[in-house]
Amino acid sequence: MRLTANWLAQWLVQGDYCSIELDEEQVLLESLQNSEVLSFDDWDGSVTLHRGVLWGAMELTSADQTASWTVHGLPWAECQHFARHLVDTYRQWAKGRVEKLDAHLPQMLSRIDAFITQPGYKRRSDYLNLQQSLHHALSETGLTDELAASFRPMAFEQISPWLEDNADWVSETNATWMQEETEKWSSWFDRIESSPLNDSQRQAVLLNQDHNLILAGAGSGKTSVLVARAGYLLASQQAQPDDILMLAFGRKAAEEMSERLKDKVGREIRVATFHSLGCQIIQAVEGELPGVSPLVQDEQARNEWLSALLKDQWQNDTAAKRWQKHLTQWRIPGFRGDNSIEEQARSEPLLNWVWRHIELMGQQGGNKAELSALIDSAMGTGDKAQMKSELALLWPCYKVYSQHLKANRQIDFNTMIQTATDYVRQGKFVPQWRFVMVDEYQDISPHRLALIDAICQVPGRDHLAPSLYAVGDDWQAIYRFAGADVNLTTGFEQRFGASHVMELDTTYRFNNMIGEVANMFIQQNPQQLKKSLVSVKKQKRKAVTLLAQDLLEQELVQLASKVKKEASVLLLGRNHDQRPEKLADWQNQWPQLNLQFMTCHASKGREADFVFVLNVNRGVFPAQDRDKGLLACLQSGGHEGIADAEERRLFYVAMTRAKEHVWICANPETLSPFVNELIEDRYQVNNKIKKMKP
Repeated sequence: MRLTANWLAQWLVQGDYCSIELDEEQVLLESLQNSEVLSFDDWDGSVTLHRGVLWGAMELTSADQTASWTVHGLPWAECQHFARHLVDTYRQWAKGRVEKLDAHLPQMLSRIDAFITQPGYKRRSDYLNLQQSLHHALSETGLTDELAASFRPMAFEQISPWLEDNADWVSETNATWMQEETEKWSSWFDRIESSPLNDSQRQAVLLNQDHNLILAGAGSGKTSVLVARAGYLLASQQAQPDDILMLAFGRKAAEEMSERLKDKVGREIRVATFHSLGCQIIQAVEGELPGVSPLVQDEQARNEWLSALLKDQWQNDTAAKRWQKHLTQWRIPGFRGDNSIEEQARSEPLLNWVWRHIELMGQQGGNKAELSALIDSAMGTGDKAQMKSELALLWPCYKVYSQHLKANRQIDFNTMIQTATDYVRQGKFVPQWRFVMVDEYQDISPHRLALIDAICQVPGRDHLAPSLYAVGDDWQAIYRFAGADVNLTTGFEQRFGASHVMELDTTYRFNNMIGEVANMFIQQNPQQLKKSLVSVKKQKRKAVTLLAQDLLEQELVQLASKVKKEASVLLLGRNHDQRPEKLADWQNQWPQLNLQFMTCHASKGREADFVFVLNVNRGVFPAQDRDKGLLACLQSGGHEGIADAEERRLFYVAMTRAKEHVWICANPETLSPFVNELIEDRYQVNNKIKKMKP
């Protein structure tokens, strides 16, 4: 059905609409120059007629009342008839959709009410599921939001906010709930640990977004929060022990956490390593435990096997020439030209170097073509020749290793985690956990995170995917060499979307003068997450001293004379080569100091009254050649916008082991860039080093 102005009217209206046509669920408006289609969804169903001297005009208004369209020059008698037909057609169209709307409204309102009234923390996924269900129901009616609201205005006063973005209401409601819950459980929070939890710790325990990251700085009570979180879930009857999966990175850490939970919570909560979790998943699917190669569990057996492997390689003329050619251009750790083949093959640094590459190749998927492509795509070109040469040396080692596993029907940890991840993704293993908790999250690697990700995407018993509760500190991410990627922590919100990141703001370990130096030093890296870490212990006396390395023994004499009772002292080196030759003598001479030496990496998680960081010299700390060659490609994460980013974090870890005082020891003639920074940027340190001119 169509109504059009005559030729004179068309000429007079000067480009305005002069023709209207009713089509299927839409109206076509035309002028001499253009046309426009107005669907019934966009129209409010009303027609306003305007009578002129010669002709009539017909005005239509949009569903949201923000626009109107007028057709001019229409014959008046036909105009009235057309308008009635147009409105009747619209009403018939709307009637069917309103009936569908009325059928959906009770369920839509019920879902909103259930979300609003459900007890506890309202997770983002709950909110998005509600929003999605409402949009789906509305799409079933065939109506737009505006039309549905115009037909049923009272119902849509409750529905409309949830069709848009009502995240502010959710945030405010969660904040209110957390405040009320904090007050309700106040006495429980006071006694769950030996000291009452502080405000930020209590907030962290209650947090229950889909993906939660608790940034727990050194000495801020990370373990207390994990224990209290698990205990709270059980005590508040939100979970049973079997609903909780807690993950740690090492067997010792898992055992210690398990004992702590048993002691504080009083119920058995299994704390798994990623490896034991992989075993559990594979056993559930395959019916038996996987055969894990002794090479990944027994260092002595691994070194003997690697030693034999290298000897075989060097007895092959082609392989031997490849190694010789490489060594004329580049250094390999632990390889010395004056050693015999037997001595070379037993060099621990060399064996560690080979094994590290084998492990990282496995994490990358163990595909030579992909590794070559990775080298080709690497930023810059300076190291590519070295990378390709190292791949040529090490790929045969990886291939022999893979064949060894296959021949013995064994797997390694990389294969185990990948297999477990595949089983979860394929639905062969259906997790029943509702709460996944990860300790030391900053040490996460991409393939371990893939397993967590797979688990947290599977709906649990309550039809919600498990929540991820990660506790860690990007300032202490120091295991890139083992495959860890600090970007998985710093980019947590960007990766997960429905997430909440908060920080524990108080450290109980070191005083404010150590904190002032350490916190300022670590945050020179622009990629580290900014946070406030306030020390409970306050003092005005400086607690970081720069000390000439040859004055170490003299400083220990003074310290021993001042210590009134037994104290703990850590001597930390960048590697084992920094172990003092006179350590045993010092331990016998000053038993009250309880002297121990360890590497900075090994000190992670430890603390002492006093700390000496040894040989912070140029070329030693920060260590050289860490990100050169093939390792630069195989290790996760890339350049962080500042030199020696991971070494900076390692130096921060070393400093923050101390409770009372830390000494940074160096040779005045070869000061590390880190020591130079502490001097030149006027950190709050005691400078006992007489800096030498270049």
